Amino acid sequence: MFLAALEATAVGTAMPTVVAELGGMSRYSWVFSAYLLTSTTTVPLYGKLADLLGRRRVFTAGVALFLLGAALSGLATSPTQLIAFRALQGLGAGGVMPVAITLIGDIYTMEERGRMQGLFSGVWAVSSLAGPAAGGLLTDLLSWRWVFYINIPFGLVAVLMLRLFLKEEAPRREHRLDVAGTLTLTLSIAILLLALLEGSDLWGWSDARTAFLVAVSGIGLMFFLWQERRTAEPILPLELFRNPVIVVSSLGNVIMGTILFSAAAFVPMFAQGVLGGTAIDAGMTLAPMSIGWPIASTTSGWLLLRFGYRPFTIAGAALGVVGCLLLSAANPGSGRAMVMLAMLLVGMGLGFMSTPYLLAVQNAVPWRQRGVATSSIQFFRTIGGAIAVAALGAALNAHLALRLGGDIDANVALDPDLRTQVPAAALANLVSALDGGLTYVYLVMAAMAFLGLFVALRFPRGSAESHAHAESRFR
Repeated sequence: MFLAALEATAVGTAMPTVVAELGGMSRYSWVFSAYLLTSTTTVPLYGKLADLLGRRRVFTAGVALFLLGAALSGLATSPTQLIAFRALQGLGAGGVMPVAITLIGDIYTMEERGRMQGLFSGVWAVSSLAGPAAGGLLTDLLSWRWVFYINIPFGLVAVLMLRLFLKEEAPRREHRLDVAGTLTLTLSIAILLLALLEGSDLWGWSDARTAFLVAVSGIGLMFFLWQERRTAEPILPLELFRNPVIVVSSLGNVIMGTILFSAAAFVPMFAQGVLGGTAIDAGMTLAPMSIGWPIASTTSGWLLLRFGYRPFTIAGAALGVVGCLLLSAANPGSGRAMVMLAMLLVGMGLGFMSTPYLLAVQNAVPWRQRGVATSSIQFFRTIGGAIAVAALGAALNAHLALRLGGDIDANVALDPDLRTQVPAAALANLVSALDGGLTYVYLVMAAMAFLGLFVALRFPRGSAESHAHAESRFR
């Protein structure tokens, strides 16, 4: 969990500098989306393998791929290489966080899980707080490449500790992997991202080719659902969604992912490109989200058995609405304090929602489905983030192209050195265009937060015990 949180926050704050050095502002979103694509679509497969083969070997394989991708990303010399290596890193990331969270569910009883999630939220807090500062410091003092290299020692330690101390008997039974479902899901999401990122930029939103790609993606997703109904061992068992707790939690995580990854991708861009500053400034602007999340997550983890899941999901969604609205009101004259306050509120909102949405699902299923159920929650969170970052990135690029044309490269706004070489009038026009585009992005985030509040209100009433599977109540 330390590894996953450090990667998420450190890399996000370094991205403006990475793009400024390698070029390719129009491909900015692909650096995030390629990683999210592969890490998202492989999550259900890792969850299924963890149930079939045991947690330890699946986690080890995931970390190995993650570290290989991180090392190669640090060696990238072009945007294309970076995107490809981030995709490889995502292939491993799909097995890191979900299996780690599943292990917490295995080791502790229902009564203990809430408190232990609070403890592990402390781990998340330390690494998340260190991430933005570490990412900014490494980028400014050494190189953005060290933001990727720093993952390697933590990953090796995690695997070594797990292999030394986790004792488990992996279930051994005949099984057939749902390869067709995995490939169909991956291709469908990839085509959708291609339509959002490349089609809209090359041909336009209304072009028949963009519409064709979206239609092909939709047909592929329909085939995926058909495949999941007919296969003996689906990677995403549709029977899980007969439980309203899992349905609401899944929808809630789609919205959480949209807000979380959009903030991680576009708030540093605002801090560095609109307000002006370095990667350290961008990291510190995002840091309050990493403070608010563990505080709220720990609080809800300790109290949800007493008050139930629903009050915390509603409170979290309401805080998310306020935070996103405050973020959308930020401008060059409001300064960093307003953005940092917005990030604190958003982080607290996501923290209040994350623990009940996770524990409700883990407690609602037996051990044999815990891996795939936990991975489904991670899947919906990251799929929301992947599509949101792709769509919002495409919209932002279209806005900048309309406002700036070919007069000035938008990469200039992200590089403190290049900003000093641009005439004041041209820089002011660039900052204004970037500010306007990002305001639209933040308004979409606010709209999604309102939708999240509606979803939270649909969470079934009752105590945590009343929604738990019998096997989760008594061990």
